[in-house]
Amino acid sequence: MSQAKINPQIIRWARERLGLSIDETARRVGMKDKPERLSAWERGDELPTFSQARELAQTLRIPFGYLFLSKPPEPVLPVADFRLHPEAGRGKFSPELEDVLNDAFRKQDWLRERRVQEGMTPLLFVGRYTTQTSYLVICEDIRKTLDLPIPTAKDVKSHDEHLRFLVHRAEKASILVLQSGYVGSNTHRSLSIEEFRGFALADSYAPLIFLNAKDSISGRIFTLAHELAHLWTGTSGISNPKIDIEEKDQLEIERLCNRVAAELLVPAQAFRERWQTYTYQELAREFRVSMLVVLIRAFELGLLSAQEFQMLYAEAKREIKAAGEHEKPSTGGDFYRNFQIRNGRLLVNEAVQALREGTLLYKEASILLNASPSTLEKALSNL
Repeated sequence: MSQAKINPQIIRWARERLGLSIDETARRVGMKDKPERLSAWERGDELPTFSQARELAQTLRIPFGYLFLSKPPEPVLPVADFRLHPEAGRGKFSPELEDVLNDAFRKQDWLRERRVQEGMTPLLFVGRYTTQTSYLVICEDIRKTLDLPIPTAKDVKSHDEHLRFLVHRAEKASILVLQSGYVGSNTHRSLSIEEFRGFALADSYAPLIFLNAKDSISGRIFTLAHELAHLWTGTSGISNPKIDIEEKDQLEIERLCNRVAAELLVPAQAFRERWQTYTYQELAREFRVSMLVVLIRAFELGLLSAQEFQMLYAEAKREIKAAGEHEKPSTGGDFYRNFQIRNGRLLVNEAVQALREGTLLYKEASILLNASPSTLEKALSNL
């Protein structure tokens, strides 16, 4: 059997990129008892067969042709990187983030093509403003377009209901909202909130927001509001909104989006009216946001001194830590409901309609929605 003259340097690069050991990689390619063979491939002492090379490329999640490159490629993010957190590794990204981005682009491309073919007119709110526009103007336009009350949590009974309400309003405005804590349907490939909390893909026909479902409910609420501001300014990019006071090295676009999110969720006038009457814990429950957001809002509006803010902020962080992961959703739950949340109800509904029209095949739909044909059929029958 002919050997594949691959570049051994590529194997090591791809393996280390995934954080895999020699033994784990050998196990995944069916060579559990022969890790030394893989080591020999990495050193260039031996060469795999073409069949083995294809299996290796699939395991390492790289195109087969990459194995024959003269040197490892320089991965480039297809969108702007707005992340500031040092732990996020600005400018760097994991295979999980790369794959989630590619999946989002694939979904957006399909939805855009369908809407254009149906004669849909462009959504005027996408890119309506610039990064120099007042955050108050952007916030007011988001409220008007999404038909949001003041405050946005006015009629909801929990943080979870607040998030569902905001997502629903965004979807009614034709914004595709995806929420997932892992890549596609692979629960073994978790996403990291240290790396990113969300991203926005601005497009006048198919605007998209992705929320990292590994984040808390209140975290996702703030990120959703933050990403809406990205759509309104037409700025596609990856974000890691930090619920903290503004930092001097923070990007201007992120500062703007945070201000929009804060005013949208915790409007200044309503907040001032309640500040003297309620504790910050009660205000967090009323506005259905994090206690940290409430305290930062109070500080920014001049209702707390720097010393008071620091004391209460530390207290709130201790309280949140003591409460544990109470805000995070369980990893279980209704599969079919999660199926819709992961892919976005808006996209699932469009796919169902396309299936009924015969313009989308079940095989194509299963790829679009990251499900096997049998699973897809069961999921759609439960809608």
